[in-house]
Amino acid sequence: MHNYGAENITDEQIYSDVKNLNDNYNKRNADTTQVIPIFKPLIANVGFEFRLANKDPQGNCTNGIDRINTYKTFKANDQSKLNPWNRSVYLNIWVANTLENTSAAAYAYKPASAHYMFYYDGILAWHSYVGSIGTSSQYNSKTITHEIGHCLNLDHLWGATNQPGVACGDDGVLDTPETKGHSNCNILYDSTCHPPIIENVQNYMEYSYCDYMFTPGQKDRMTDALNSDVAQRKSLWSDQSLIAAGVDGPRVDCKPKADFNTNKQFSCIGNSIQYKNQSYNDTLMTAAEWTFDGDATPATSTSLNTVQVTYNTKGWKTSSLKSTSNAGSGTTTKSDYVYIADPVGKNVTGKIFHFEDEAEFASWTNFNYFNNEFKWDYYTYGGYFGTKCVRYKAYDTRTFPNNTVGSASGDIDELITEAYDLSGLSQGNAYLNFFSAGATRASINTDIEDSLIIQYSVTCGNSWVNLAKLSKSQIINNGKVTNEFFIDNTTTWDAKTFALPAQALTSNTFFKFRYRPGDLSNNFYLDNFEINSTPVSVKNINTQGYSFELVPNPATNGNSFIQLNTSESGNAKITVSNILGEKISTFDYQVNRNILNQIELPSNVFTQKGIYFVNIDINGKKNTKKLIVQ
Repeated sequence: MHNYGAENITDEQIYSDVKNLNDNYNKRNADTTQVIPIFKPLIANVGFEFRLANKDPQGNCTNGIDRINTYKTFKANDQSKLNPWNRSVYLNIWVANTLENTSAAAYAYKPASAHYMFYYDGILAWHSYVGSIGTSSQYNSKTITHEIGHCLNLDHLWGATNQPGVACGDDGVLDTPETKGHSNCNILYDSTCHPPIIENVQNYMEYSYCDYMFTPGQKDRMTDALNSDVAQRKSLWSDQSLIAAGVDGPRVDCKPKADFNTNKQFSCIGNSIQYKNQSYNDTLMTAAEWTFDGDATPATSTSLNTVQVTYNTKGWKTSSLKSTSNAGSGTTTKSDYVYIADPVGKNVTGKIFHFEDEAEFASWTNFNYFNNEFKWDYYTYGGYFGTKCVRYKAYDTRTFPNNTVGSASGDIDELITEAYDLSGLSQGNAYLNFFSAGATRASINTDIEDSLIIQYSVTCGNSWVNLAKLSKSQIINNGKVTNEFFIDNTTTWDAKTFALPAQALTSNTFFKFRYRPGDLSNNFYLDNFEINSTPVSVKNINTQGYSFELVPNPATNGNSFIQLNTSESGNAKITVSNILGEKISTFDYQVNRNILNQIELPSNVFTQKGIYFVNIDINGKKNTKKLIVQ
């Protein structure tokens, strides 16, 4: 599992791990010479052989390595165990960037624990503990040997816990003495538990990192596991399974599985993007054929490694790669993988994006990087202003067994605006404003993982600068909602306002909303986005208990409406004054809480063009806004 980083380890590193396993389980490891004399007669030749599969579950040729691009490679846990192959035929080993349990290098379940959890059965390992080369080392090379021991019903020498050095314990194997367990090799002749009986510090099922051996008793226990139906271990080495996995005879070369990535997926017309060949399933690739959209330069390439590409028009771009080896060819096409933006900024100062028109949402670039159900989308059943807004869909609607893996935690999705011309604004008079509403399924604050990072770029996406990071109560203002959170007339909306620094006030500034959900997330909504010279009135929401806008403003021929949201119902006294402060109209209106109240301002009030002031008084809470009539 990888995101095209260091965790996407080479075939050679994996091959080194298979060699280590076969050496360790067949007493071919050279370091058995370092075993202390008392245990040398007990070094077991377990006699198990491990091979990488040569056929996948569909019968296709494979080198036994399935490379999955996923965010679940970070802080990996059981939910990261994507695309497991049938455990009755294959022993699954998932390799990740990091583990959620930062104190573990890898983990696995014993057969009895895994029996009814087939979807989690196997080994999950940190990439730095697989094999002995590449991102790993000789020091870390025994980790998978240890974990396979667990898969075959071995405990740690001190028992079933993961905490060595706490108390003397036993693993149920007669020829491994009781021990507290060891985290180092400082005392090879330790006899703490039953002096003068020496403990087996150098055993593969220790934590000592000077592990060189299994005992005959451990061999017997693992052999018993492989002859048991518990967790289908007996089936792993049946003739039928060996044939199904393609390991019953000599290995054959497989055609490549074409794959590629880019150094960025968002850029501007005329800027360069680097494509990198990430094809796999065969190490003997001999040719590559790249094809890019017609406006690309170059439109084709035969580079085996990387290609620099520029585009001449804006929009989503599709690219394809055909990889060829001595065994055949494989092709992949990625549609809407890269977006090229127009670098010319639009003047939107003062414009409020109510998103009642879907074109406003469509003008932004929506990246659902992993093509899953957690994503930004256009919501048409409610909003702060009207009946539509932007939503981040974080609620997990999947059911068993689909929800056993691939949860939302770790996902990242981005929404990027067009380029905006902000050169007419100045620091201190430039703000990014919006309203938001969010909920969670978490019961306690520490379980809320959601975050929203707002960034800006003045380099066409080559670099991004953080403007704000929102988390927990800054996002979750509607509390715990167990079912999916939808907008209704009880929804609480918060006003958000962020001062823009001078560096952001250019003629082509992009903004990015970067949402990261958690496993207990619910939906998040955003509305009334604007860039303006004044901040949104937080006072109106939090102190006054209501907010209002004058739409349109400026008004033509005096036609304008008050759009008002309030947290309490009651009588609103509305007063219109001219620029001299003279009252020219006063009337009452009964307003309702938690809905959008739309109040028409009579056109006959505005007898001439100019500046007017609209004051609203609800139960003694007053607020005034300026209206321009032209």
